[in-house]
Formats: sequence, C-alpha cells, structure tokens
Amino acid sequence: MHQSAWQGELTKVGVVTTLGLAAGWTVEQPLYGLLAGLIVAQVMSIRTMGALFRWSYRQGPAPQDSGLIGYSVDKLIRREKNLKAKLAQQNKQLKRYNQGIESLHDGVVIIDQEGYISNFNGAAARLLSLRQEDMGQHIKNLIRTPRFIKYFDQGSYDDSLQFDTNLVRQQSLQVQITQFGLDQKVMLVRDITERKRVETMRQNFIADVSHELRTPLTVINGYLEMLSDMELPASLNKAVSQMDSQGQRMKSLVNDLIQLSKLESAHSERDGEAVNLKNLGHSVVDQLQEYGDANIRFQCNDELQINGFSDEMSSVLSNLITNAVKYGNGSDVDFRIERQSSGVRVSVTDQGMGIPAEHLTRLTERFYRVDDSRESTVGGSGLGLAIVKHALEHHDSVLEIESQPGQGSTFSFVIPNERIL
Repeated sequence: MHQSAWQGELTKVGVVTTLGLAAGWTVEQPLYGLLAGLIVAQVMSIRTMGALFRWSYRQGPAPQDSGLIGYSVDKLIRREKNLKAKLAQQNKQLKRYNQGIESLHDGVVIIDQEGYISNFNGAAARLLSLRQEDMGQHIKNLIRTPRFIKYFDQGSYDDSLQFDTNLVRQQSLQVQITQFGLDQKVMLVRDITERKRVETMRQNFIADVSHELRTPLTVINGYLEMLSDMELPASLNKAVSQMDSQGQRMKSLVNDLIQLSKLESAHSERDGEAVNLKNLGHSVVDQLQEYGDANIRFQCNDELQINGFSDEMSSVLSNLITNAVKYGNGSDVDFRIERQSSGVRVSVTDQGMGIPAEHLTRLTERFYRVDDSRESTVGGSGLGLAIVKHALEHHDSVLEIESQPGQGSTFSFVIPNERIL
C-alpha cells in the first residue's frame, strides 16, 4: 500500500510534467514546457494540502488524491474509526463501572494523593453529606472528626478506622483507605451504626447478666465455705469440695465477663495516666509469686513510664504471668520489660509444652481452648487472653505469640514510643 502510494504520486507528477514537456515541444520550447508542468504539479499538490488542512479542522471534505496525501488521509480515517470504536467501548465499560459503583451500599470516594476529592458515589454523598460542589475540596475539610484527621495524616492504612459522627445524623462509620494507581486513593465508607448498636446490646446483656449472677453466687459460695468448715459425713465432703471449686470457678468467670465487658465498652481515646511499668511489674509479681510452683524471674533495668491505664495494664501482666505459671509445667517464668527503638517491649516466657501453630491466631478469642482436657485440670475461664487483647488495644499495642510444641511459649507486646513519658 505504501509503495503504490509512491507510485501514484510519481505517476501524477510524471503525467503533468510530460504533458507540459509535450506542449513546450510543439512550440519548440521544451524547457519552458517542462518548467510549466512542474509548476502545475506543485500547484496541484498545494491545493491538495490546502484541502487536507481544511479537512483536519472539520471545514471541508477529505481530499481526493491518488498519491501520498490520499494514502495518508485514508490511513487517518481508518485510525479515527478504530479510535472511536475503542473510545465507545471504553465509555461503555466506564459507564458500567460507574453504575456498579453507584449500586454499592458502601460509599466510595476517589481522592488524589494530597486528599482532594475527584469523584464519589451516591452512597458516599448520603453517608458523608457530600454535594456536587464538594468536588475538588479536601476530604479533611468535610470530615473534621479528630480521629479521622489523625488516621488520614498518618499515611498508613493497613487497618480500617471506626468513628462516630453527626454529619447527617448520629451514626457510626467505618473507613478504609486504599492506594489506587500512582496518585490516587480510594476511600470506602460503611455505615456500621446498626452493627455497633447490636454489639452494644450484646455487651450490655453480658454485663447485666454477669452482675445479676454475682449476688446469688456470693451467697452460694458463702454457704459452701461454711459447709466446708463443718464436720460432715465423708460421703458429703467430696461433693461439697467439688461444688466449692466449681462455685469459685463460676465466680472467676463472672468477674472476667464483667471486666471484658468494661474493656469492650471503654473508649480508646480516653485520657490516660502515668504508669510506672517497673513498679507495676514488681507489684504483679509479688501478688503471683505464691500462685504456683514456678519461680517468676522479673527483669527491668530502667524506670519506664507510659501514658496508659494502670488497672488494665495490671490485668494484662497478671493474665500473661498466670498463664505462664499454669501451663509452664513448673518451669521458671521469665518476665522482662525493656526499652527498644520501637518502644517498650514486655515479654513473658515459659518453658512449658508449647502451643501448636494452628492455634496461635485464635488464642485471643473468647472461650477458645487449645485442649479442653488440659483446661479442666488447670482451671480458667478462657477469657484471659481476650481481656489482654482489648486492654492492649487501649494502649495502641498488639499481643504477639511465639510458641513451638515442646519448647515453651513467649507472649509479648510493644508499647509505642508515642506513649512513653
């Protein structure tokens, strides 16, 4: 095709110049005739290029030419048709994508790297009270909740954020930001008001039931303690002893449920207090030193203070050390508090039977037990590590567990530098 275009162009110029040469020959001026033919060929090319110029601005039809310009015009027309077909297909796909985004019950907000809004769907408009005029506004100008501003500014969006707002009405929202492309972010917004209401109802129910059980359990345990001090027939001593043991276990379970309910309902943005970890560690060790046969070795070389909650941190340390003593098979328990570059690391290590890897991720679930037979012998409510998990969340920390069967276990967490005083 390219070769035929050159042939057509050369043929056109050759015919015109040949005619000019022939006309000049007839008047015995062949050179002038050749020059005239070349001028006519050039004029024809200029006219064709003028037509091409007007066509390029949509001011006239496409030039009709058998040479290079005609070939180029045909090529451009075909490319334009292909481009229009691709654009139509892309517009169709984009329309379907937009329809899909609009059909979502969750809000979707597209923002640039700096945080300025470039697009949002109807659900986002409803949840965040956004209007069309808000395009180009910074997201922090529209969501002024301090927790959201802190979350957005930190730049790390591995976890979602939950916060309460009254932009439209009093509601609870969950926000997750994801990097999209090189210079955009997608912010997903979900209304969790109903879910949070049900969760609050569950927490209140557990707390109310636990409080209601406390009084009758106290009475029952009191009578059982009184019976255990009396001279009873041998056949009843074992029964009273078992009832007393189970009553104390039930009392411990109720107390743990009440404590867990308080932790779940407590707000993590509360103002903390100065907590001396070294003094707190010594206090907990002194309380638990006679708990079992294990020797608790406490090591803390620095006076470390954090901004936290003394009762919750005491519960964390007490639960971790108690577990290490119970499941350590009488081995020594190493309890360390040390300063690191990332913060203050607290670890409790035992030399017990260890925990299989498939159980590690579920240990902080309520009532989860690795081995029911083992739990029945050592006791416990199954809520200790759930309490630890929620208490550590209030200190911006996470429980880490390292364990191998037959080689013991290490439970640790790091209090971040932001909380160190």
